[in-house]
Amino acid sequence: MTTTVPATPTQAGPDDGRQADAREKDIMRFRTVSGPDLTSRNDAYLGWQRDREQADLWPYFRRYDSALTTRATTVSDSGVITHGPNFGGQDYLSLTGHPAILDAAHQALRDYGPLTAGSPALGGATPISKALEAALSEALRTEHVALFPTGWASGFGTIRALMHRRDHILLDKLSHDSLRQGAAASGATVEFFRHLDNDAVRRHLKGIRAQDTRNAVLVVTEGVFSMDSDTPQLAELLDICREFGAQLMVDVAHDFGAMGSGGGGQLEVHGILGEVDFVVGAFSKTFATTGGFLATRSASAREYVRMFGGPQTFSSAITPVQTAVALAALGIVTSPEGARRRASVAAVATRLREGLTARGLEVMGDVVCPVVPVLIGDTPTGRTASGLIARAGLIAHLVEQPAVASDAARFRLQAMADHSDADVDTAVDILDTCIRMARRATAPAH
Repeated sequence: MTTTVPATPTQAGPDDGRQADAREKDIMRFRTVSGPDLTSRNDAYLGWQRDREQADLWPYFRRYDSALTTRATTVSDSGVITHGPNFGGQDYLSLTGHPAILDAAHQALRDYGPLTAGSPALGGATPISKALEAALSEALRTEHVALFPTGWASGFGTIRALMHRRDHILLDKLSHDSLRQGAAASGATVEFFRHLDNDAVRRHLKGIRAQDTRNAVLVVTEGVFSMDSDTPQLAELLDICREFGAQLMVDVAHDFGAMGSGGGGQLEVHGILGEVDFVVGAFSKTFATTGGFLATRSASAREYVRMFGGPQTFSSAITPVQTAVALAALGIVTSPEGARRRASVAAVATRLREGLTARGLEVMGDVVCPVVPVLIGDTPTGRTASGLIARAGLIAHLVEQPAVASDAARFRLQAMADHSDADVDTAVDILDTCIRMARRATAPAH
């Protein structure tokens, strides 16, 4: 297979320090700034961003100019058009163009219109909302479900509502931003434990309970960590929480619907479906729409979150079209067709992993899931490769700081059930070629 790629970028010489700065400098140096004028004190950041755009080193805020299919077209802010295999979209089971999904969206639009009446607390629900809550309750084997306008809001709003100043929160150090920000906003004491380290959780809990047996402890993790494509030992973690009178929250945004024989995600795989205290998730990866949810065994916790979770009272509810699409998608997820689609996306991810590994690239993760991270390492190489990949005709997202450490840049490929073998093989070829070119371009001169 032959891949056409742009010419290898030249290394920055002593007279083009701005290009070197755009390729090499850490974005986090701009995170904390000072100065009296909010309209101008970020001008240095803007200049650095513009330099990155001009040097083909800016991978963010591209738009899709086509439907979210396995081959698509994106356009960058600087006008770079990429058309080819789409491993940047979040449509794991390839449901966005499914006839049942489109019919459900059209029917909801005709029946209820495009807008909700207000927040969930103020008339934002419809009969479809209640049907979706009931279907989620059955799929997750939990009695009480609340819907949120986004997946981000479900994690943030639930933690922010439930936890208080004297409580304790333990988060996996790689927890999603929504969970971290919810914990910070709650006022509780927040500690982080080493990624996937259940022994560390036990030590933290033992220390907390030696000092405090009166207040709540919430342990927060994820079913699949999408940046690393790995999963905790969830059954063991749940047992540890019970041993110390703590509650467990699992964010299932990337695995619910896309993994497990019945679509129950890693909770099903680990045999604890229906047993976790709080399950939060998103519809934006597998269910062909946006929105999120909380599922819990506690009626009082659900009602408390509905009243005190900020997005439940101060943000407009998920729309009728979103709820109808999520409900239709859940019907597919839990059907034999859903099982076939899960098998297909697993096969795509496996072929992708094996093809990249055969080229000598480092593929992260220890579970077969739709997310396939390819570790690059240093940020300058990742930025250079990202520009080359976009021009070579592959849609794939670079992940760099602040999402990961500065020496852990990676491409996060997202498989879809309808990807063909040719899509996968083209992606492997382009990634391999462009990453090699980028490494040569950013290697120190001798």
